[in-house]
Amino acid sequence: MSRSLKSWMVFLLIIGGLWSVAALWANNPLILPSPWTVGEQMIRQLRDPAFFEALFFTLMRSLASLALSFLVAFVLAFACAFHPFLAGQINRLVSILQTLPNVCYIILLLFWCSRNMAVIVSGIFLLFPLIYRTLYEALLDIRKRWESVWIVYPQPKNVLITRVCLPMLKPALLAALKNASSLAFKVCVTSEILCSLSSGIGRQIQLDRFDLNLAGVVAWSLWLVVLVFVFEKLWNFLMTRMFGKEDSPLSRTEQK
Repeated sequence: MSRSLKSWMVFLLIIGGLWSVAALWANNPLILPSPWTVGEQMIRQLRDPAFFEALFFTLMRSLASLALSFLVAFVLAFACAFHPFLAGQINRLVSILQTLPNVCYIILLLFWCSRNMAVIVSGIFLLFPLIYRTLYEALLDIRKRWESVWIVYPQPKNVLITRVCLPMLKPALLAALKNASSLAFKVCVTSEILCSLSSGIGRQIQLDRFDLNLAGVVAWSLWLVVLVFVFEKLWNFLMTRMFGKEDSPLSRTEQK
């Protein structure tokens, strides 16, 4: 048994013990259901055909928001790194996006597009600033360290971007994607609840809330944690396979 697995088991035992004591003290499932009640709900949900449908739609919306956010942030980060005037305008826009709460985006988007599209676009508004800031600041650091060399040995911008910046940007790029991926699921489920979609984890949580089924709400929340955990483990596995265990940019980022 690995050390990491042992640490997780100890952590879960401690949380489970504290949860059980608190549930016994509350003695009211509407206030705090016991771990066994929540476990039963999770088993029932797993047997329900709507379970995998909810996971699928939430996963697809989250990945769509993440992919589009990355694409926009990637293009704008490179454009702003080499064009200061554009950087000033985009940075002001990013500051505004980071200031507004996610619920404002959702309410406005419901006037302009469908509920499903509102979930995806609201995710972009929240994820784009995070990815953009990480990539933009990393590119500025690369320019600062190598600008004197570029002056002595000038190269076309396409060469600087593809052969110099991209390889050096890889650790920041992959770390930004990892951080944004876990946030994408949280944003997506929140938006699903506020938009009252007919499918997704947010919809199931909303139905259990209407039924005053707190155990069901907690169970779906735990399934969301499991989904994010599995996604991050799969992401780390893919990065390790691509770059090697020691050379993986994600591994170096986590060690720092």
